[in-house]
Amino acid sequence: MRYSDIRSHLHSGDLLAWSHRGWGSRYDVEVMAVRVFTMSEYCHVGVAYRINGRVTVVEAVGSGVRIFPLSRLVPFYHLSMQLAWNEAAEAFAWSTLGQAYSKWQAVAAHLGLLHAGADTTWQCAEHAQALLALLGCLLRCKPTPTELVAAAQRRPHAVLRLVEADA
Repeated sequence: MRYSDIRSHLHSGDLLAWSHRGWGSRYDVEVMAVRVFTMSEYCHVGVAYRINGRVTVVEAVGSGVRIFPLSRLVPFYHLSMQLAWNEAAEAFAWSTLGQAYSKWQAVAAHLGLLHAGADTTWQCAEHAQALLALLGCLLRCKPTPTELVAAAQRRPHAVLRLVEADA
């Protein structure tokens, strides 16, 4: 499905995932090494957030937690969560902006050693899982991208769609 076709169907609280396959840069090699180590299909997740007519993603990345235009991150996978955005989620999204990201917490999550929410340092799945919980969606799984997507797919009416760039 193309981004322009699904844009109007993206809602705040939807789960978004990325599956990186490149080997062209140091970043690509690091991401692929994590995917191989964790045996993961997905290397990153975030939560959709519509604000002022824009579709963005709330995500924890190397530079920290941010709100970023989703149109600049195509292709991605979309999973409609059918959740009602609320003040608690809004406050959390804004209050965590700029907080640090940790690759080591991503590794700890895979090993089952992460104490999610114990500090103000985040990895992507931990942050997304905390945000979804504030929306009333408790996904009980290890906070890794692949585990979070799998848990979300077990919800009723869950359909994972690949969203590609417009032609």
